Amino acid sequence: MAVRRPALPAMPPRWSRILLAVATTVMGWALPGQSALATSQLETVSGTGCYSYGDNQTPALAKRAALALAQEQAVRTHRVFVQSSSTVRNLRLEEDIVTTASSGMLEQIHIDKQEQRMQEICVSITAKISPVKFNDVIQQKANAKQIADAAQIPVLTEGSSFELQLWTNKPAGEVYTEGEELEVSVRSNRDAFLKVDYYQADGTVVHLVPNLFVDDAFVRAGKTYTFGGRHARSGFRITGPFGAETIKAVASTRPLDALLASDKPVEESQGYLKNFHAQMRGVKVVANPDQPAQWAEAAFGLTTVSKSALEQSQFLSGIRGNQ
Repeated sequence: MAVRRPALPAMPPRWSRILLAVATTVMGWALPGQSALATSQLETVSGTGCYSYGDNQTPALAKRAALALAQEQAVRTHRVFVQSSSTVRNLRLEEDIVTTASSGMLEQIHIDKQEQRMQEICVSITAKISPVKFNDVIQQKANAKQIADAAQIPVLTEGSSFELQLWTNKPAGEVYTEGEELEVSVRSNRDAFLKVDYYQADGTVVHLVPNLFVDDAFVRAGKTYTFGGRHARSGFRITGPFGAETIKAVASTRPLDALLASDKPVEESQGYLKNFHAQMRGVKVVANPDQPAQWAEAAFGLTTVSKSALEQSQFLSGIRGNQ
């Protein structure tokens, strides 16, 4: 998700080069160490789905539902998914991965058999899928979930000493769909120095503050600061790869240690997060004991999905609710 990806209409040349490099890296996320020949190889999968429709539904809808269920079964029975099922279930990613693969990764879908008994329609299909790309999607989503969860772990052992609020333009729990705009807002009840990081599903962390939006962030008590949005100089539009993500904010009443800053607007998230937690272990050590720093933190978890996966999920949720 190339910086999710901030649309910077009047970006200086240096930023353009950085973001272009990130975008190039992300475009290859599905092909780590794989040749073009390997990724083009497809395997056959098969599945059967049945749907019983009510008097207020049509045979056409029932056929569509049966086909969607058959595609899901085809994905669930593929060896790549079966081999990773325990990890996927432990991370609560099963439905996300199945929906993503069945709605966007199956190729050459062929209906081999269709039967109707009374008001039940059954459809059997065969299709093709790339095992390399399927495995890469599973690994990407699993890594994203693990990093997003780790980023939400508190770093202040004694908890926040003042209030720091962090939210987005959608309520917690709602998903962000491909193409939507994301806004990030923070508010502190103390004058403080602010740090905000955005852990993306592509395995990178974007340093919003300081770095991408401002070089040095000092926020005033009670004032709301919003990053992104249609009227900001830098915006966030949801693009793939999709999955679990986290926005993390830390604030201090004293200037943040230089070790917590980064000279990169975007970097690999796993190593950065590990180092961040290690540096924050010494947060109680202050330069002036007579004026100890006060600290606060906040985290906001979100999920991003493709349009096709969301449509498939909503459709299947609807038909399952009617059965």
